[in-house]
Amino acid sequence: MTISTLGTVTILLLFLMTLATASMAALAAHRRSERLVDGATAGVHAIFGLAAFASALLVYAFLAGDYSIQYVQHNGHPAMPVFYKVTAFWGSLDGSLLFWVLLLSLFSSLAIRANAKRHRELIPHAVLVLAIVLGFFTALLVFLKNPFNPFLITDADMPAPQGKGMNPLLQNVYMIVHPPSLYLGMVSLAVPYAFGMSAMITGNVDAQWQRSMRRWVLFGWLFLGIGLMLGGLWAYEELGWGGYWAWDPVENAGLFPWLTCTAFLHSVMVQERRGMLKVWNLVLIILSFWLTIFGTFLTRSGVVQSVHAFGEDPQLAWTFGVFMVIILVISFGLLLWRMPLLRARNELESVLSREFAFLLNNWLFLLAAFFVAGATIYPTLRDWTGILATDHEWIRNITFAIGMFDEQEWTTNMLAGRPPYDRITIGPAFYNKYMVPLGLALIFLTGVGPLIAWRKSSTESLLKQFLAPLIAGAVVGVVSFFWIYQVHSVAIGVAGITGFALCGFTLWTIIQEFYRGVAVRRRNREQSVLDALIGLVTKARRRYGGYIVHLGIVLMFFGWAGNAYKIERKVTMRPGETTELGIYEVRHVGATATEDWQKDMLSVEFDVLYRGDVLDTLTPAKWWYYQSPEMPTSEVSRHMTAGGDVYLSIDDVDMTTGWTRVNLYYNPLVNWVWVGFGIMILGGIICIGTRKTEGA
Repeated sequence: MTISTLGTVTILLLFLMTLATASMAALAAHRRSERLVDGATAGVHAIFGLAAFASALLVYAFLAGDYSIQYVQHNGHPAMPVFYKVTAFWGSLDGSLLFWVLLLSLFSSLAIRANAKRHRELIPHAVLVLAIVLGFFTALLVFLKNPFNPFLITDADMPAPQGKGMNPLLQNVYMIVHPPSLYLGMVSLAVPYAFGMSAMITGNVDAQWQRSMRRWVLFGWLFLGIGLMLGGLWAYEELGWGGYWAWDPVENAGLFPWLTCTAFLHSVMVQERRGMLKVWNLVLIILSFWLTIFGTFLTRSGVVQSVHAFGEDPQLAWTFGVFMVIILVISFGLLLWRMPLLRARNELESVLSREFAFLLNNWLFLLAAFFVAGATIYPTLRDWTGILATDHEWIRNITFAIGMFDEQEWTTNMLAGRPPYDRITIGPAFYNKYMVPLGLALIFLTGVGPLIAWRKSSTESLLKQFLAPLIAGAVVGVVSFFWIYQVHSVAIGVAGITGFALCGFTLWTIIQEFYRGVAVRRRNREQSVLDALIGLVTKARRRYGGYIVHLGIVLMFFGWAGNAYKIERKVTMRPGETTELGIYEVRHVGATATEDWQKDMLSVEFDVLYRGDVLDTLTPAKWWYYQSPEMPTSEVSRHMTAGGDVYLSIDDVDMTTGWTRVNLYYNPLVNWVWVGFGIMILGGIICIGTRKTEGA
């Protein structure tokens, strides 16, 4: 039996097992039979076993070079390093769906095993929900996207041709970790969704199940963050355009659920502390899961235009669309049904309270998530509406009335025999116009939260708490403005000054919280500052781990604020010429052509000078892989300091004259984004390690 046949049979068995497990779970819930519950639980473990076996077969096919399998032929190549052959498993559409099933079955198995005794009454319903979701993705593999489909050859005696190889842009160390991190984050959110649905079905909507699922949400949030940031690093080092985030639809797909998870992790504290926001927290869990499906729909159906998308597939688009509608109808139907059981124990007593600050924080996160989601899908919705408007006058009149299409432009195009409308693209400027103020408001609330008491804060208390942070923020804002003007001769705008000032404000509140905690510990016991700090974080990991997360976010905002005086130049240079880049100079030294067993390489050498002294030599390059010469990659080179990066990439080189078209960027403070990201991840790991006594 060939690997192709064995893999196809395994996926078919996997699909049948999801149906059997879902049926057994439904019967167990109806009959309240412990034996059937055990059988359904065993079914979840069996699903994982079959998914793992199918995944191992596909990885083996890549390693063995079995190009008789269509997916391996399209994405594998003998010259690819072993680790890229392994990552090719999830590098394209069919394999990524199987990888999704593998992770979801693993998480389902772990979650059911961990909660089998703690939440016994929820288990059959949780298994049912997870098995249905698994069944949906497995059905996609069986009926639409089987990664084991054979490569069709017209001549029976001809061997399968050598593989085409993975996209050269994906042959990067960050892309080994970036997609799995996003998958881990997105897939894991199915677990809290399943238990949330189970709680509503059974009526056991107390806070106990949410405390258990909080760690799963935190896990998803953590890996979504890792995936997003590694994707940014990949874009920064591989694409050569001088940035790391362009609001690309596929980039945005991981951001939606990250924002709603962040909102949940804040609002769940209000429920635990004050018995409020029960309905809101369930809404956030539903939306977080739904947005993972929506993001998968965007990236795998081709409904949005992106260099990262897997290609257009109308069948997949409609399948995901129907599934998303079903999720919303059932989920919010259950929520409305159980609304009487979800009444808050307490009411909001004052807007000058931590509860209100968290609620405002949640509204902003949700607004940000749906603004980005709406802007991402709007061009596609406009196209779909335009198709209908072409055939139906009443729809066309509605679009004219709401401003979706311009009536005069439509009429002019039709009379000229052109398409009545053009596809629009929403660029970074549009997103930044609205997201920058939202981001500034969120970083401000990050600093406000620790300064306000629960229930109600007095005016005297607020003045005392806010005085020092406000002074710190004002000082940082003023110093930043004059320092940037003095050193870089740039007068930054209001948004840039505000960003620096709010970083100072929020940083002071975080330092203040740690200082007070350390001071209390040292008063109660003889300890050094370091021992007291370690003890403080160890004893209250969730609280102080959260502050470490906030510290990382402050440093990331500090790095983002540096965009206020970013410099970008596109010039043509020849050897010996020098050009200015802010406080630096860049001198063209020469070009070199080399090759290795996998690719041709063209490198250009540049000296980076400061006040006449050579600080560094940069060698940006273009690489042409032999299996994909039509897709050259840009290998950037940068001089990194705490103050910023000198970042170079090349477009073209004339080897006869040495003329080089080069992109020069000075990216101020950009490395603080990566430092802040590392600190944020450290804080998230500390929070995941929260002890049970802390409400884990």
